[in-house]
Amino acid sequence: MRLKQDCGADTGISTLILFIAIVLMAALVVVPLINTSSMFTEKAVHTGKETKEHVGTGIRIMSVGGQTTDNTITDHGITRLTILIEPLAGSEIITLDTMIISVVSTGKPPVILNYNQTSDSYADGCFNASRWLRIGDGTKADRINDPHLEYGDIVELGIDTTSSATDFSPNVGIVLEFLVETGFDAKVEFRTPLMYPVSDEYLELY
Repeated sequence: MRLKQDCGADTGISTLILFIAIVLMAALVVVPLINTSSMFTEKAVHTGKETKEHVGTGIRIMSVGGQTTDNTITDHGITRLTILIEPLAGSEIITLDTMIISVVSTGKPPVILNYNQTSDSYADGCFNASRWLRIGDGTKADRINDPHLEYGDIVELGIDTTSSATDFSPNVGIVLEFLVETGFDAKVEFRTPLMYPVSDEYLELY
């Protein structure tokens, strides 16, 4: 018995419709998957960029100094703080007008200071940039009109503590915390000297 050699199948209109339906369904499934994958990729890139900025951005406190009261003042203390800071290596731009300085003196509630271009009054909750010691790129006018720190900059922050000098009396623990909008916060802790000189004098506190 010989088998029929022609094995070709007949393709009817119903089979063609079924094939088109399968292609359309596949397209309906694939397009959302592609869009979802693109969205996740975009979010991952954005998250990675934010993480890089956060990890690499911050400041280093180089030194903290204080001007003491003179011998005509009964309660000796610090009348002015000067703080030198610089950005960390590879840091993104840090804006001073969004920076917050928290000052905690032993036995006193925290004092919160915000940037003020014209005032450095501790009592009013202000600090400012008293001197730009080094500017990596640009001019002093750039920093005054747009107070920010770029890598290579060194700025001296000034705080007038005359009205609250006793917050920085002899042998008092001080905690200064610098809170930046993006990146690492910085903190320093020190104690004021056991005794201050009888005349006003600049002292290195940290």
